[in-house]
Amino acid sequence: MKFRKKQESFNKIELAPLIDVISFIVIYFLMNATLEKNTALKVELPRSSSVAKEKQKDELIITVDKQGKIFLDQSTDAVALDSLTDRINGFLGPEKERDPKKNKVIIRGDGGASYQVVVKVIDAVNAAGVSRFNLAMVKGTSK
Repeated sequence: MKFRKKQESFNKIELAPLIDVISFIVIYFLMNATLEKNTALKVELPRSSSVAKEKQKDELIITVDKQGKIFLDQSTDAVALDSLTDRINGFLGPEKERDPKKNKVIIRGDGGASYQVVVKVIDAVNAAGVSRFNLAMVKGTSK
């Protein structure tokens, strides 16, 4: 008696497409993790209906927290208001040698920070000879 052989069912998992899909998922999560904005200081920015563009590499970020402490760029060390003009000049270079297009500062003032401290920071920025500065804010309606 002759028996028919059963057709083989799909008992094997194809590894090539599985590896492709997993590698795409890994690349996606790696890209999102590295493109996330990493700021050392958490500040609740005021809200506005219009927001300026993001920081470029030749711009200086000055952060004012709720307690009125001032920080430059990614540094976690507070800067005294008296030495802020000198630190700005150290970051951007001497005023006469600066490129006007690269002479920019972004001021990130916490929504709960003293308005007077932010105004003093603006005065220090002007004293350093910075031609343009922006006040950072979050897009949305104010609370």
